[in-house]
Formats: sequence, structure tokens, C-alpha cells
Amino acid sequence: MDAEVLEPIIATMPVRPVVDIGGPKGSLKPKARDRRVSNKIQACYVRDRDFDFDPPLDLARPTEDSRHGTPSTILGWRWCRHELENYLLEPLLVAAATGWNEADYSQALLGAARSITPYTASRWVMGVARRSLPPFKELPTRPDAVSNNEIRIPSDCSEKASSDWVRQQIELFRQQVDSSLAANVIQASFDLYLQRLSAQSQPHEILVWHSGKDLLAAMQPLIAKRPESDPVSFRRTLRDWVRDNPTNTLAFLPEWKELLTFLAA
Repeated sequence: MDAEVLEPIIATMPVRPVVDIGGPKGSLKPKARDRRVSNKIQACYVRDRDFDFDPPLDLARPTEDSRHGTPSTILGWRWCRHELENYLLEPLLVAAATGWNEADYSQALLGAARSITPYTASRWVMGVARRSLPPFKELPTRPDAVSNNEIRIPSDCSEKASSDWVRQQIELFRQQVDSSLAANVIQASFDLYLQRLSAQSQPHEILVWHSGKDLLAAMQPLIAKRPESDPVSFRRTLRDWVRDNPTNTLAFLPEWKELLTFLAA
């Protein structure tokens, strides 16, 4: 859906970049880099922030995600908000697209956020825990002494030496994992995010910290009373309005307007 929404937005530029479906977020950076190197085109990407990063302090423009080349240029950005749906749920946009009174909708959005605050806190804890884990490359399958030569084995391949090496490597890795996933660490993280989320009282805060898809699901009872009838249809209505009204959408979403400025540079 991201490409469907962004294509008409980007089409407002004097020189229109080609919008392509990128695939999983982890594949975007290497794919854009490879296209720059192999195809000699100025490829770049924009990805969801998800729970991979805390929200940035500057919410007026997309966050730089990576750079490439010498001299380096921006290779990709990530959204300040959680994901694309968080922008479709902007109160001004929803009011324009559906006729839902802006104040009433804002209250519905806040109520939905309150109902899932503990759940969102738990998702943030999982995101932070995942970030803190050591990469799997720190579990080497060969000792350091032979890692720089693929046709080489340790001087001692005995049962004891091999057992000692593997147990030592696993223990070092386990200690790093244990320190990140200890019960007291997880509980403290949950309490922190629960407190932070519970203190939020404005739609713009909700749309930065919660998942847009989760908010849609939480608003299902209220959406069911509307012409759109269900969250999927509601999202489709918002998508179609954005596609038909890209200029008005940019007026509601300064961050998207800044993305176009970056692309035009």
C-alpha cells in the first residue's frame, strides 16, 4: 500500500522519480545501494520506523537512515511516525476524507490509544530488547586464529580444545543476552514505556508512538458504526482520498512535503 499512497504524492514534483515496491524493510538499504552501483541510478528508499528506533526529536522531516558513496549522499530515510498508517490517521486528513468531525475523531483516537497502551508498551519493550541483543555474527563458527584464512584449521582440533572453545564462545554470547533480557531489566523497560504512553494526551503524540495498524484495530467498534464499516475499508477510503488529493495531503503532512524537498535536491 505504501507505493500506492506515495506515488501520487511524488507525482506532484516537477521531475517525477519512479516509485517502486521495495519489499521487506531490511532489504531496502542493500537493494538501493546495489541499484546505485550496478545500474548507475540515483536510487533511494524510505522505510517504516516501527519499533526499531525511538521517535526523533525533529518530527518535521524524515530521519536520515543511511548514506552511501564518496562524498556520501543520503541513501534512505525512515518515517518519524511508526508506519504509513500513522499518517493516514492524521485528524485533519481523516476529517477531510471521511467527514468524521475532527474533534470527535481525535477523541476516538485518544480512546483507542488508551485501550491498547499496555500492549503498545509491551511491543516497545520487545523492540528495545531486540535492538540490545548482540548480532549473530558474534557467534563465530571458527576461532579467531583461523578466521582470516578459509583453508586453515586450529593447531589443536582435539575433543577438549574444541569443546572448550565452543563453550567459551557460547558463554560470552549468553552473558550479553542475559544482561539484556534479565527479568528486572524487562520490567523496568515496560514500566518506563507504560508511564510514557499513559501520559500522552494529544493526537500527534499518539500517532508517533503507537502502531497505526493497532490504532485502526482498536477503533473497530467505532468504525463499525460508520459508512466504512470496518478498519480495512476505512483505511482504503483514506488511501483513495490521498491519491485523489495529493496537494491537500501535503498541506496536512509537513514531513511528506520535506521528503519531496530532499528528493528534489
